[in-house]
Amino acid sequence: MKPGDAGAGAARVPALEEHWLSRPQGRLRYLLAGTGPPLVLCHGFIGSAENFETWIPVLARRHLVIIPDLPGFGRSDPLTGPHLSRCLATEVRCLLDHLGIGQYQAGGLCLGAAVAVELVAAEPARVKGLVLHTPLLAPEMVTRPFRMQVAALTLPGTLAFSAISAIGRLRPAADLYRRLVVEGSAEVDRRSADMNFQNQLRASPRAAREWLREATQLQLTRVVDGWGGPAAILAAEDDRILDVAALRDYCSSRSQLDLHLISSSGHGWTEAFIKEQLRILEALDQGAGVAVG
Repeated sequence: MKPGDAGAGAARVPALEEHWLSRPQGRLRYLLAGTGPPLVLCHGFIGSAENFETWIPVLARRHLVIIPDLPGFGRSDPLTGPHLSRCLATEVRCLLDHLGIGQYQAGGLCLGAAVAVELVAAEPARVKGLVLHTPLLAPEMVTRPFRMQVAALTLPGTLAFSAISAIGRLRPAADLYRRLVVEGSAEVDRRSADMNFQNQLRASPRAAREWLREATQLQLTRVVDGWGGPAAILAAEDDRILDVAALRDYCSSRSQLDLHLISSSGHGWTEAFIKEQLRILEALDQGAGVAVG
């Protein structure tokens, strides 16, 4: 997506602006949109800032939305060290410092939710609230089949992940894998599918392997519980990666967590799923539930 192209909602919100930050680790790309209380968003596995383009028409009406390509993904350079969630969060914090941001809210998709929570772990007083989509907050909240698959594919010293990465650069193979293993049988939004494939081509295989292996093993509930701040959580009821029952049980005993489950949806973003996401975000932004802003 070119700067200024925010999809169907571009006429209703300020244009997306593309920027670059030079860091000792390499260049970090980020997008800005809107004005108001700052909200930083962290994309998911093998993603990019463009993963949030459908959210911009809602969130940029009342927020300065800050969306980096996390190191090793999108157009940002990989780190020289490991791509752990806390390391990615450190780069996000450096970006926020560069922009002169004090307090802010943070959001994340799937593995990006771990980066958002690591922002809380590092500076809890600085984060006013969280918006987490499909968060993997603990190993028991990852479905057993996916957890076993990740453990096998990312085992140090094996070539399995390299082979999967190479095959994944072939569009038919990538689409088939996503459909059978990740997304389910629902027809995924074509624009989202095209974007996912382009992101897959750009991602650093080393960054992807390191982040995936670590993020599915993190125990982040202690951070969320110790912080005690408000968090809005969105998830699909039929997700193949997230153990929705475990997430529901966790949220049920914590009044600061506002859980929104979207029915008849899986991990892939269908047109209907996107519309429901936007309805929930709009309600949250207007104060119906945990506020976003």
